[in-house]
Amino acid sequence: MKRIVWINKSNGQLCVTIPRNSGIKAGDAVTVAKDKIKKIVYTPVTGDIFHYGHLRLLQAANNLGDFHVCGVITDEAIASYKEPPIAGLKERIAIISSLQCVDMVMPQHDKDPTENLKKLHEQFNGAELILVYGSNWKATLGSRYVKEIGGRVVQPPYYSKLSTEKVIKKIFERHSKND
Repeated sequence: MKRIVWINKSNGQLCVTIPRNSGIKAGDAVTVAKDKIKKIVYTPVTGDIFHYGHLRLLQAANNLGDFHVCGVITDEAIASYKEPPIAGLKERIAIISSLQCVDMVMPQHDKDPTENLKKLHEQFNGAELILVYGSNWKATLGSRYVKEIGGRVVQPPYYSKLSTEKVIKKIFERHSKND
């Protein structure tokens, strides 16, 4: 089971939340083994109007390594290359961070994930870095950096049945039929 350490704001102590159904009970000893993480997987996403295609990508990415980090692109960064998202950054982070296939979420302040990739490489020095994009992406930003440090880029098959654009289009079609 992989969990993220967080800071308790009331006392400043580091904490780990462990699910009730994990089999671990109060008083049990647990081990923190950051050095055992050998493969870090990073997936940049917008995550707006979250759907099954997003979930499939994140699940496929999670299966590639020991620790899966999802970079959620900020509203400002998205607006620099396409229409602003419908859901705000906080809402999108809340959805993605609740997924079992994502171990950590980082805001990504640029369309290019290289800054976040550098932070992860520094934090998990010695671990292989795997950058994941859907196969529908022609240009995989950050891939140059990942390859320079000995990592790799993986592009799982794009789930063409659902996309954000198709979901929006279907909603408009159904809504216009009801008018």
